[in-house]
Amino acid sequence: MGSYQTRSERHHQPKKTIKRPTKKAVVSLMGAGMMLAPMTVTFAPQQVQAAENQYATQDISGFIEQIGWSAQDVAANNDLYASVMIAQAILESGYGSSALSNAPYYNLFGVKGSYNGQSVYMPTQEYLNGQWVEMNEPFRQYNSYWESFQDHANVLRSTSFATGTAHYSGVWKSQTTSFYDATNYLTGRYATDPGYAQKLNWLIETYQLTRFDTGTTQSTAWTSTTSTTSTSTTQTTTTTQVNSGSTAQSYHVASGDTLWDIANKFGTTVDALMATNGLSSEVIVVGQELIV
Repeated sequence: MGSYQTRSERHHQPKKTIKRPTKKAVVSLMGAGMMLAPMTVTFAPQQVQAAENQYATQDISGFIEQIGWSAQDVAANNDLYASVMIAQAILESGYGSSALSNAPYYNLFGVKGSYNGQSVYMPTQEYLNGQWVEMNEPFRQYNSYWESFQDHANVLRSTSFATGTAHYSGVWKSQTTSFYDATNYLTGRYATDPGYAQKLNWLIETYQLTRFDTGTTQSTAWTSTTSTTSTSTTQTTTTTQVNSGSTAQSYHVASGDTLWDIANKFGTTVDALMATNGLSSEVIVVGQELIV
């Protein structure tokens, strides 16, 4: 397993220059979360660039769809911009390519320590006494992307270094006029990279992440299910309009069911089920009603 890079290392890496081949060249098609073995082929420079761009776009788009619903749910319930949180996750996880950001760890933001007693040790580069040293450090391990986003939201909502003053209040939706205000506020506070806001803005604009900020119907539905899941099933079933007005189904958990089984049965994902039903863990009980 390779060394896990800290936030400072990732943000200050020099830009890579892609050399355009003329005749035969060894071409590595590289996406955000996958690398294909090098192969010797003959391509025109334009074909090489187009192939790389298309592959990267498809890969990152899939990653965004995978984490987007969890981010939207968490952001809607914490007065935050889902677009900003997703952009941060993309940047911090190396476009979803880091081992730490994938199953079974789901740590999108490279947070060290433990989460509910769960952690994983990974080699990482730390700058000590004027030189880079490789050390094995504990990183938080989550059960889902939803938990990773919720933990990140807790940081943005609760961090305070002075009584009565929230360190990240400038990223809250109620304290800003647009996501641009939020990304500017993060620069110099969450990350020391002076170009942090510019990178986040580019990701948000390029991949149209603001679509996850507008979903009042979804947000209302999720708020309702969150408040009634443990106390009532009658109110939960009344929330049926989600995802562009489509009618949701309800399912009662049977003996032996897991969220994974239910997700596969209804063609969805564990994270989507957790987000839709306001679940903070993958623990479910027999008879529990879920919106699928």
